[in-house]
Amino acid sequence: MKKIVFIFLLIAVSLNIFGKELSVKKAMLYSAVVPGLGEMYSQKYSKGAVFLAAETAIIFSYFRMQSEREWVINSYKQYAFSIAGVPKDMEDSYYQLIQNYASSEEYNDDVLRDARNYYLIYNTDPEGYAAYLETHLIPDENSWHWDNTGEWIKYIDLRQKKQDYEIYSNFAFAAAIINRVMSIIDSAVEVKKFNRSGQYLGKLTVQPNWKKKGIKINYEYRF
Repeated sequence: MKKIVFIFLLIAVSLNIFGKELSVKKAMLYSAVVPGLGEMYSQKYSKGAVFLAAETAIIFSYFRMQSEREWVINSYKQYAFSIAGVPKDMEDSYYQLIQNYASSEEYNDDVLRDARNYYLIYNTDPEGYAAYLETHLIPDENSWHWDNTGEWIKYIDLRQKKQDYEIYSNFAFAAAIINRVMSIIDSAVEVKKFNRSGQYLGKLTVQPNWKKKGIKINYEYRF
């Protein structure tokens, strides 16, 4: 009798392993961590491989764009230092001014005009005028001057490349989110299909009943 019970227990364990209902929450969690794992959990290995390959390509693209961006930043900083005498390692807003103005003198002229119109003519505020100039005027040690338009345009092109790489990086980040969301939704759908298909035959459990010297068989199936 004990041998028979043991055999039934082995059969029950086998049925629970090969006919086990999959968890939708687990599949969604796997795909949230790594897109494609949820599909592989539901035995859709080809789909899982596609999502995983897409995630790998997106991550590679993102870091490649970041690397290219850093290279361009170093390039335009070195170029501005060598050609226009721009100090190194300034704030990005300063390099934006160099992109907008051919010289610091031209920029300072605009600052003086705007400050004069606002603080002296319209508001009669000499103290505000002086404070504004102290904050916004470019000092001589940080001055710049592009000798010709061609050099200035080359610098502008480098700055625009940096902005392009930033946009591409944002696109890659957005693509990673979309790929992950799609994998989460798809893995949930595939698990539900798996559980409704013939691959899930129900859950058979066998327990010994020592008082009656027999066994208790229970079969569960969800419609």
